[in-house]
Amino acid sequence: MNAHHTRRAGRRTRARLLAVAAGSLALAVGTSVAASADEGGAVISKPYSARANTLPARTAFATQAPTAATQNTWAFGIDGRDSAGTIWDYPPKAAGGFAARVKTGTGMGSATAFFKNNSANTAHVNVYARFGSQLRVFTGSSGSGTVLAGGWGSYNAFVTPGNIGGAAYPDLLARDTSGVLWEYLSNSNGTFGSRVRVGAGWNIYTQIAGRDDLTGDGKADIVARDSSGTLWLYKGTGTYKQPFLPRTKIGAGWNTYNKLIALGDTNGDGHNDLLARDTHGVLWFYAGTGNAAAPYKTRAQIGTNWNSYNYLF
Repeated sequence: MNAHHTRRAGRRTRARLLAVAAGSLALAVGTSVAASADEGGAVISKPYSARANTLPARTAFATQAPTAATQNTWAFGIDGRDSAGTIWDYPPKAAGGFAARVKTGTGMGSATAFFKNNSANTAHVNVYARFGSQLRVFTGSSGSGTVLAGGWGSYNAFVTPGNIGGAAYPDLLARDTSGVLWEYLSNSNGTFGSRVRVGAGWNIYTQIAGRDDLTGDGKADIVARDSSGTLWLYKGTGTYKQPFLPRTKIGAGWNTYNKLIALGDTNGDGHNDLLARDTHGVLWFYAGTGNAAAPYKTRAQIGTNWNSYNYLF
């Protein structure tokens, strides 16, 4: 081959390499743009914190001395996403209840699920949002968060019930579309360990909620409402291999609510409570009793127009 043909072949090779490089760059840029569009420019602009309610020392188990875990309860704020994709936070007040709302997030319209957790069992609270199949955690005062992992699109309910696994930090429950409930033990940095299967048949419930101990034994419990409107209590065992005892009935008539939320000890009396929004947008407060036979007192109305939010957490 003469020098002329050699130069032409070299130019063609370089052109092909440049074309491949340009195609790879376009693919990378396209992937980035698609991810950003899916997240909708999601940003959390303020830090979240829980209120610690310090209580007199008390014994959770008859055979055990009081511990720090049984002397304190946590209170979380309530958050709502409006139709514009804005997140509004009602922080917990020092004396109990909630303060005036504060705008904490924007660009959240495409998120399909939210939940909160104080992963290190401190006052610092992480916010989690699912975009498509990706779970993103917002841990700081401002930013677009960090993707933890993919594969979260198969879940249709999330609950952060506190420490149900007996380890050091509060945990996560996630129900998949086939009705299987999974437990994720949490790490102090906001990540989760491998999931553990709790059991099947949980798709009979239209709402699942709970935050820490409801029965006075120091172990985290949850409640679940079935399609007939009956509310059931699942007492915690404190072990991750079988975190709950068989259910017991709390009462009927709970199908008047379209959202049940457990945010800990909202009124600071040492018992964990429940919030419920009815179909008219009225928000109701059920103070906890610490009694397994009747874990909640009579409801009290605490707000209206809460149907302006399409997601509460």
